[in-house]
Amino acid sequence: MNAHVPNYSRVAKPAHVPDDLVVDFDYFHPPGIDEDTVYTAWHRLHDGPDIVWTPHNGGHWILTRAEDIRWVQETHQSFSHEVFTIPRGASPVRMPPLTVDPPLHARYRAVLNPSFTPRRVQALGEQVRALTVDLIEKLRPLGACEFVGQFARIMPVTIFLGIVDLPLDRRDEFVEWAVGYIDASDQPTKDRYLGKVVAFLREVLDARAAAPGDDLLSRIAGWRDNPRFGGEHEVIGMAMLVFFGGLDTVANMLSFTAWHLAKHPELHRRLRDDPSIAGRAAEEYIRRHGLSNTGRLVKHDVAYKGVTFKADEMVMVPISMSSMDDRLHADPLTVDFDRETPAHDTFGNGPHKCVGAPLARSELRIFLEEWTKRMPEVRLDPAHRPHSHSGSVNGVSSLHLEWDI
Repeated sequence: MNAHVPNYSRVAKPAHVPDDLVVDFDYFHPPGIDEDTVYTAWHRLHDGPDIVWTPHNGGHWILTRAEDIRWVQETHQSFSHEVFTIPRGASPVRMPPLTVDPPLHARYRAVLNPSFTPRRVQALGEQVRALTVDLIEKLRPLGACEFVGQFARIMPVTIFLGIVDLPLDRRDEFVEWAVGYIDASDQPTKDRYLGKVVAFLREVLDARAAAPGDDLLSRIAGWRDNPRFGGEHEVIGMAMLVFFGGLDTVANMLSFTAWHLAKHPELHRRLRDDPSIAGRAAEEYIRRHGLSNTGRLVKHDVAYKGVTFKADEMVMVPISMSSMDDRLHADPLTVDFDRETPAHDTFGNGPHKCVGAPLARSELRIFLEEWTKRMPEVRLDPAHRPHSHSGSVNGVSSLHLEWDI
């Protein structure tokens, strides 16, 4: 457990922070978020210095450029994963392998890897396609939908619940817990949902230990029998990481993608006419919509680009800022299926690269193939403005779409 008391308030600027690097930026409520998408609000940081400091949420640094984000991601000796949520202490339960630095993180990663092998992902792809087709065929005659609730939080979540063998009839409840925890901008709300998740997962892990299956939670429960088992916090932490990651991230990626397609029918038509480009298109949508805004704990004083990061300070690495960096990507805000670009950072870099990335890519590619083939051109419903949000994960709160039938 992390005993550090989280501070969601503004704090005074430390003496070592130059005045010209201070920005009034609360990542839970970034200025301008209601004008377009969350990315418009974040992108404004590129008008200032490469590295800035905000007094919000206990005070922390924000890296705004891809080269610096990647550098911090890959320099775990100085910027530790052991605290990854801002404000520090907001997530009191550590979640390995995410919150464990190399080389120790590898022992926990090995528990998760077997669920995301190429063979497993290929087999899951058949389920993804069948479910995607079924959902689309049910939506199409309606002429309209709220995409987040009627598709994005159904397809990937259903697949995930199969991986962990949790009851499908509790899907809405599980999503409420995960989204409530991830999106909370105050500690009482965060702790309330955390308590629900921890209590539930403890029961499940005990049951899987007594009667293990071929699912991921059974594998996590089995870590208790490993000679390197270090305590119950490791098991519950791994289970929580899987739970939160499986119930929120892909849903948001699908929603941002559907939002963009609704505004760009020419891309819908292109995918419909040439489905062979769906894999490339999926990669471009993943590049464009970086989701995570995670923190790193500074382990010792570090001088970099004229900035001094002090030991015990927090540094935020917002992946979306890497996605929108014009130093890395030409015309970065444009979704270009023909883009020739260096590898993006959306799934992270180095040893902590997202273990579920192959499945996420498969789910988005299959969605693009089936959505553009089976649906007419979709548009935003003018009666219901779409809404996005910022936090530890960028997401779509609501997305009303309509089409001709």
